[in-house]
Amino acid sequence: MSLTNSAVSPAPAPLSCAGSADAITASELRRVLQSWLRKLPQASPEISDDIVLGVNEALANCVEHAYRTRNTLGTMELEAGYDPAAETIRVCVSDRGTWQRQSSPRHPHDPRASRGIMLMHALADHCRIDTRPDGTTVCLDYFANQKH
Repeated sequence: MSLTNSAVSPAPAPLSCAGSADAITASELRRVLQSWLRKLPQASPEISDDIVLGVNEALANCVEHAYRTRNTLGTMELEAGYDPAAETIRVCVSDRGTWQRQSSPRHPHDPRASRGIMLMHALADHCRIDTRPDGTTVCLDYFANQKH
């Protein structure tokens, strides 16, 4: 009797990186995440696209909202990992700021507000947003074995 090993390549090490909460860093973190996902055989191109789009929204929220009331540039962190037992990919984006909604005197009830949050919920299999006085963490979970 012959046994064949059809095991999938091991997942890359968990990803952890951080930088300034600005548009350039958001772009760099997005590229680092894309590179990490390409090394993860369990992440189909479709799921990878959903992950990058959802994470981009979380990063954009850090840039736009987290440090609005501060005079100094804050930081944001990105962590990603694969859980082989659950076959899930989790990506978390954190900041140490205070979420502040941009107010517009001309459009105080702008219907476009919170579209990024709605998009994160629509793209991820599970989206959790934890807000604290010392920051916000968004965790997005994706089932690697499902088509979105």
